[in-house]
Amino acid sequence: MDAYRKAVTVAAVALIVSAALAAVFLSRFGSGSVAGRSRPGQDPAPAARPHTGLGARPEYWPGSSGPEAELEFTHRDDLTALELTGQYAAELATGRSGAGRVLAEHQLLRRSLASDEHPVVLLRSTDLAHPAGEAGSWLTVALGDFPDPRSVTAWCDTVSAPHCVPRRLDPPR
Repeated sequence: MDAYRKAVTVAAVALIVSAALAAVFLSRFGSGSVAGRSRPGQDPAPAARPHTGLGARPEYWPGSSGPEAELEFTHRDDLTALELTGQYAAELATGRSGAGRVLAEHQLLRRSLASDEHPVVLLRSTDLAHPAGEAGSWLTVALGDFPDPRSVTAWCDTVSAPHCVPRRLDPPR
């Protein structure tokens, strides 16, 4: 009977370990057959990633009331995670009108250029010390360890962005 208990215990441990390994494998590589789960190399459903766009049309967070609300949501979320200390960043886009156009451009830039080293965030010109003519503009900027404008320009030369210029992120006075 003692050998039977050992065999059952070994079988149970092997089953638990196999299940744990299968769970790790499926969470890392996905099965592709479970509803709502993406296959390797595919993007998850848009609702799972409200901050990234997949093309020329903006994606909205479910239940939002359009591009203006999505811009405000993204801006508020990005601004809370950012401390404005006069650091340099790469300005990737600026826009005043056409909330849908601004949102689509921001999401496209964020999707194509954002990385752990260079997060892409959405700001308003009123978040910064700015010239009076910029009041009310949306700004898409890439953050990074940029000690000066030359380092921003050097980074801009490595990315595919139609507009990429150094911008100092000074808080409003």
